[in-house]
Amino acid sequence: MSVLTSPRGKVEVVHCRRTETQDIYCIKNLIRKFTQKLFGNLNIIYLLEKANLAITLHNDQEEIMAQATFLDYPNWNIATQDDWVSVFWELDSDIPCTPLNTLFMHLFVAVDEYSVGCCKEIIRTVFKAVLDLHFVFLIVPSCMSLGSTLITVFSQVGYVPSLTNDEDFAVHVCHRHNHYPQLHIRKARVEDHDDLMPIFLHHDTILKETYGEYFLAELIEAQDEENHAVVCEVEGVAVGFMSVCSQVNLELLHKCFDLAPFHGLCIPHQDDILEPPQEFSIHESSDSQLENSSEESQKIVKELQEAVSLETRESIQRKGTEAAVEEALSPVTSENTGEVEDSEKLSQVSSRFTWYYISHRSSLSVSLPEDTSSFRPIYKGTSTAFCIQLFFIDEKYEARSLDFMNFVFHLFHDKDFCIISVPHLTPEFVLIQSFVKVVPFNNCTLEQDLYVFHRAGLL
Repeated sequence: MSVLTSPRGKVEVVHCRRTETQDIYCIKNLIRKFTQKLFGNLNIIYLLEKANLAITLHNDQEEIMAQATFLDYPNWNIATQDDWVSVFWELDSDIPCTPLNTLFMHLFVAVDEYSVGCCKEIIRTVFKAVLDLHFVFLIVPSCMSLGSTLITVFSQVGYVPSLTNDEDFAVHVCHRHNHYPQLHIRKARVEDHDDLMPIFLHHDTILKETYGEYFLAELIEAQDEENHAVVCEVEGVAVGFMSVCSQVNLELLHKCFDLAPFHGLCIPHQDDILEPPQEFSIHESSDSQLENSSEESQKIVKELQEAVSLETRESIQRKGTEAAVEEALSPVTSENTGEVEDSEKLSQVSSRFTWYYISHRSSLSVSLPEDTSSFRPIYKGTSTAFCIQLFFIDEKYEARSLDFMNFVFHLFHDKDFCIISVPHLTPEFVLIQSFVKVVPFNNCTLEQDLYVFHRAGLL
């Protein structure tokens, strides 16, 4: 949220968001003839589909105040989309633009009364949203001026020819440091204590109650080769703090978290045990015994079933021939006598088979391999990780939290991983959005989530 003031003194509160499809109608209504001369005749729907970033400003009444669209290639035909870097390096070698740190403005429209304020707010939002962005270019026909709005944020670099005709185009650039600069990071000093304490107490008062009022100053004074404290400053005032330490309890982390994708946060060693030992002989013998036992059990079941069915048929025939005699001698005899006898035989046979089958399985279970699901890799190499012990930053500069990482990795030049642990259900803050969350084991008892950042994450 920002407050814009028009030249006539009118005040408007504006909010920034990504452009949505329903904004197209209002965007078209804000396009003027001057806009078409600067950016050309554009298909707004197609442009938004291809955009790397599209920003919309609206007021409290959801009325669109301004919109800008950015892509990763020039907005006029001065170079191919995949080979524009060489053109700009020839134009000005002092601007180290690359596809990773550069965007091009393809459209800007705004309500006339608030256009200057809207333009500055959009540019600031773009640099805030894209951390690695350092340059925004705007290319316009050489015969056109930028007007009173865009001239406030862009400065001219030079001219480049068109690929298709004799027309030249003017190249203008907007630098990050003029709108949302990178933070200056340095080693902390005891004198920073007074600037940091209000920010620190805004986030947490428990540490002050536990360790005392000068806990932060003592932490800064205790710096050595393994413990460092760094701050970020704006105009000479410290606005953020980070304490890092090279001592990491890897034994505890190996028990609680699956660190295999990071090689246990250790340097590879020839004595590392990364896989469970495999006893092929036991596996093969147990598998063959199981197969043989299953075949034998199937044969036994078939033989028993045939024997029982034969005995049953004979008993039925005897009952048929002696039915009259039995009926005369014992008219009250149960009709189920034969069935009871058969069921007794079946129960005897089935009990013998069950005992044989279970005893066979129990004898095999002794030779089965042990369950390897609880296996934990063993790492013999030295630690290649350091940890963040304490971190806080002013909310106004939170988007630049990642600026700390390049500095602290230089402090530990032999480390490749930075880790941080936070309590469960902690709201995700900007810094750990660049970290990778580590998967805990099922038996993990730590009430913390572990996050990892690799040195290669620094562009």
